[in-house]
Amino acid sequence: MEQNIIKMEIKVAKHAGFCFGVKKAIEIAEEVAQNNKRDTYVYGQLVHNEKVIKDLENKGIIFIENINEIPQNAVTVLRAHGEPGTTYELLEQKSIVKGKNLNDATCPLVTLVHNVAIKLKNNGYEVILFGKANHPEAIGTSYHLKGKDTFIVEEPEHADNVIDYIKNNDFEKIAIISQTTMSVYGYKKLIDNVNSELKDAKFEEIPLSLKDLTKKYGYVDTICNPTKQRQSDTEELAKECDIVIIIGGKNSSNSKELYAKCKEFGVESYFIQSEEQLQKEWFIGKEKIGVTAGASTPDYLINEVVERIKDMANFKKEVLLNLKI
Repeated sequence: MEQNIIKMEIKVAKHAGFCFGVKKAIEIAEEVAQNNKRDTYVYGQLVHNEKVIKDLENKGIIFIENINEIPQNAVTVLRAHGEPGTTYELLEQKSIVKGKNLNDATCPLVTLVHNVAIKLKNNGYEVILFGKANHPEAIGTSYHLKGKDTFIVEEPEHADNVIDYIKNNDFEKIAIISQTTMSVYGYKKLIDNVNSELKDAKFEEIPLSLKDLTKKYGYVDTICNPTKQRQSDTEELAKECDIVIIIGGKNSSNSKELYAKCKEFGVESYFIQSEEQLQKEWFIGKEKIGVTAGASTPDYLINEVVERIKDMANFKKEVLLNLKI
């Protein structure tokens, strides 16, 4: 008697893995190391992915967390997340400067947020940042505002703190901006939560072009498009699949947001760094399996996860692979 064939479908998000900013940062680091006869240093994690960092270390790149440990006049690469001006000042004291031996791999979309922050500040706005206080991007952006005194709100549920901050200070104009990798839904929810508590003026959107800076209360959508694309694709997977696997570095903010997005929709979800963490029992009885990955996850890790899931699939099942949602 023939056994029934159950079709298991693996759906990989269309926008998954490296974004252009991460690709560029890695290309810069690899090119610098290849052309450098001495040691090449990277300050901080170039990107938030342990596997990528290990691969780069195997190519002779040295990662340093303490800037004081970078030798004088060393060839240095700055990570994609952006740095405060103090980093450049400290490196200059070590004779490490742009145009000579300093290679800046800051993502241009992070630089855009810095420019937005500076222009808002210069136009009389008290700027509040929606982001993770200990994230290097948030630290870099804060430098351009009020340094350690920059008001950072991490969760939409913390809207009351924003309201208190506004009420306890006499700001003429206030603007909210976001770290590039935060939740699109979370940012909207934060604005809605704040507006629900305000009686007079409400926060209105200021275009990214910043052409209109007359609003008393405004917010700028500074979440980058690669983040939006990955969150949108992940939402579709969460709606369609029985289980979603999210691949990303432990410290990757945008990968964590993809995991949170799946949890919002109540779909069974697992956040992993590599295929070794997959467990066969996760896929028992599952017919539609979604796979997505953060912007700092290389394609080869995604492919390894997909192949491992196929290997784990019961031999009675026919596995279909859908590479685009």
